[in-house]
Amino acid sequence: MINKNSPIPLYYQLKQQIKDIIKSGKLKPGDVIPTETEFMEKYAVSRTTVRNAILQMVNEGYLRRVVGKGTFVKTHPVKSQILGNLIGFSKEMEQKGISHSTKVLDKGIVPAPIRVADMLQITTNDSVFYLKRLRFVEGKPIIIVENYVPAYLCPGIDKEDFKNESLYNLLKTKFGLNIHHGKREFEPANSLSKEEIELLEVSPGTPLLYVESITFTEDNIPIEYFQSKIRGKFTVDLINR
Repeated sequence: MINKNSPIPLYYQLKQQIKDIIKSGKLKPGDVIPTETEFMEKYAVSRTTVRNAILQMVNEGYLRRVVGKGTFVKTHPVKSQILGNLIGFSKEMEQKGISHSTKVLDKGIVPAPIRVADMLQITTNDSVFYLKRLRFVEGKPIIIVENYVPAYLCPGIDKEDFKNESLYNLLKTKFGLNIHHGKREFEPANSLSKEEIELLEVSPGTPLLYVESITFTEDNIPIEYFQSKIRGKFTVDLINR
């Protein structure tokens, strides 16, 4: 379980073992983790290795220490890559094994608003499929997202149930629309409406991230445009290529 001949540091290997135990559900939020001695005996590592692994997990938000009581499992942070990928929210959460759910707030066929028409390269006389959802992660409201798709690309899509259906998956499997590339822009959300405050369960001054996104087919045809407001902490992985 811990490979002492591996170039990967022992504390990092142990950290991954503990994360796997948490993600499997064997250790749940609120549970106290085993003692340093128990980890030392189980994995045949030093106390320094155990302490380094646990410290890393505390810093990453997976564990919290309570003086005199022990170290407890926190609700693990959502380290989301949705800001930089095209697989969609539901698919990403499934891949990470994170519980999530969706509440459909509104949907239907509507005339394209000016901004939407501009982004989708259509006119304001054209119809679009409009979908507004509230996305939850581990029971907490995280994202309000409003999607727009040219109606001519997806006839009948407004009859679908998006509580359990992924928009991106449906566009691909039912309408043959393969998302090839896209562009996203980010900025602070300037103001929150009363509805947004209530939906996201935040105070009026809470900072949120506003995101605009447009996606295209391989032939550069605009497929989908969305606007969203996101609460929470964001992490970006940096790789030297």
